[in-house]
Amino acid sequence: MMASPRIDNPRHMRILLGALLVVATLLLYLPVVHHDFLPGWDDDDYVTANMHVRSGFTRANLTWAFTSFDMSNWHPVTWLSHMLDCQLFGLNSGAQHSVNVLLHAANVLLLFWILQRATAALWRSLVVAALFAVHPLNVETVAWVAQRKSLLSAFFSLLTVAAYGWYVAGRGRQGWKRYFAIVVAFALALMSKPMAVSLPLLLLLFDYWPLQRLEELPFSRRWARLALEKGPLLAMSAVSSVLTEMAQRSGGSVMQLVLLPLSTRLENTVLSYVAYIGKLFWPARLATFYPLGFSPALGDVIASAAIVAGITALAFYFRGARYFLVGWLFFLIALVPVIGIVQVGFQGMADRYAYVPSIGLFIALTWGLAALIENVPIARLGAPFAAMCLIAGLAVATARYLKCWQDGVTLFEQARVAYGRPHMWLEQLYGNALLAAGRTQDAFQHYQASCSLDSENQYCHYEMGHILLGRGQFRSAIREYRFALMLTSHSQIKVLCLDESGEAFLQLGDYDAARQSVEEALSIDPTNSAALGLRDQILNKKNSGN
Repeated sequence: MMASPRIDNPRHMRILLGALLVVATLLLYLPVVHHDFLPGWDDDDYVTANMHVRSGFTRANLTWAFTSFDMSNWHPVTWLSHMLDCQLFGLNSGAQHSVNVLLHAANVLLLFWILQRATAALWRSLVVAALFAVHPLNVETVAWVAQRKSLLSAFFSLLTVAAYGWYVAGRGRQGWKRYFAIVVAFALALMSKPMAVSLPLLLLLFDYWPLQRLEELPFSRRWARLALEKGPLLAMSAVSSVLTEMAQRSGGSVMQLVLLPLSTRLENTVLSYVAYIGKLFWPARLATFYPLGFSPALGDVIASAAIVAGITALAFYFRGARYFLVGWLFFLIALVPVIGIVQVGFQGMADRYAYVPSIGLFIALTWGLAALIENVPIARLGAPFAAMCLIAGLAVATARYLKCWQDGVTLFEQARVAYGRPHMWLEQLYGNALLAAGRTQDAFQHYQASCSLDSENQYCHYEMGHILLGRGQFRSAIREYRFALMLTSHSQIKVLCLDESGEAFLQLGDYDAARQSVEEALSIDPTNSAALGLRDQILNKKNSGN
C-alpha cells in the first residue's frame, strides 16, 4: 500500500498552511459579494459609467485601454481587467468584488511562498502573510472595485520578486530567459498601477537580505554590479514615471506648488509616514478619505521627523539584524511614489497606499520579535498563542470595518465620524454618496455645509446648481453655476456648468443667454454631445417662436 502523506513533511506542511491562508482570506472577505458599487467614488469612472469598460473587449476598447490617460493614469492592464469583468459578469457588483478578493488571496499566497522560499523560515513567513491577509488597513484596497489597480500591481510585483528569485537561483542556466520573465512581470505591474516604480530599489534590498548576493565581492564592486543588473528595470520605471506625469497633468490632478509649497509637502510627508505606522500598530479610526493638512502643526512635524529619523538610525545601527533594516527601508521606499512630494488630489494619505509598503514593517516586526524571544523558553512557548490572538483580533477589526464598505452612504458617514470634526471635502463626498442614493434633499444640505466651510469650493456650487435645476428652480441654479465658473479652472466642471446653465436659460426662455452658454461649452469641448444637442433645441425653439 502507498503510505499516506505525513503532516510533518515540509512540502505537505507548506501546502496545508498556504491553503489555510487562502481559505481564511476568502472567508473573511466573503461579505463583499453583497456590496454595491460606489458611484461618485471612482467606481462609476472605472466601471459603471465607463462605456469603454462596460462594452467589454472590442478592438476599439483595446486600443483605448493602451492609449488613454483617463483617470489621470496610464494603466492598460487595469482597464483590461475591468473590461474582462464586464464581459463575464456585466455590472454584477458582487462578482466584481469577488475578483478583488481572489486577487488579494493570491497576493497573500505569493507573499507566503516567496518569503518561505527565500528564508526557509516557515512560521515567520506564515505570520507575515497572515498579517497581510487580515489587517484592517488593507480593507480599502480589497473592498473597493476601483482599487483593482492596486491589487493587480501588487500581484505582478510579487510575481516579479518570484521571477527574480528564480533568476538568482538559476544564474548560468539560460539567465537571459529568466531575466526576461522579470521584465515581463514588472511591465505588467507598471501597466496596472505606476506605484510599482520603486520595485527595482526593493530588489536591491532583497539582494542584501534575505538573498545576501555577491557577499564575496568588495562592497563597492558588489553594489555596482547589482545596480547595473537592475538597469533595464530602472529604465522602465523612468518611462512609467514620465507617462504618469503626462497623464496626471493632462487630467489636471497634480497640485501646483503655488497651492501647496514644497516645505508643506515635506512636512506632510513625515506626518504621513508616522500616521501609517500608527495605523499599522493600532488600526483605529480608519477612513476612505483623510483630508490634506495645508498648515500642519510645527510640533507634530518635529515629533514625526524625530520618529522617522530615530527608527532609521536604529535600523542602520543594528544592521547586523538585516531583516530590520530591509523591512524598514522597504516601507520607506515603497511609499515614496505616493507620499505626497508630487501631490495628487486633496487627500493627505490613503489606506490603499500602504498595501505593499506594509509588508516591510510586517517583516521587520515578525523577524525582530522572533529574534528577541529566541533564547527565552517561556516566551517561545507563548509566542504561537500570542500570534494567533493578534491575527484573530485584526481579523475581527477587519470584519467590522468591512461593513462600512457596503455602500457609499455608510462609507462616508463613517469617514465623517472617524475624522471627528467638520471638513468641506468630507461633506462634499458624503453629499455625493447621498445624491447617488437618491437622497437629494439630504445631499443638498451637505453641499451647503461644504460651501459654508469653504466658500471657494466650486464642486459644491456645481452640485447645488444641478439639484436646483432638477427641481425647476432655474434662476437659483444659474446663480450657483456662476459661482462655480468663477472658482474653477477645471475644464470638465466648466463644461458641465455651461451645459446646465444653457438648459436653465432655455427653460426660462432666454435663448440668447442659452446659446452663449452652449457656445462657450463647445469652445472648450467641440465634441460635447450635450451642448450640441442643446444648441439644436435652442435653434428649434427660437425658430418656432416658442
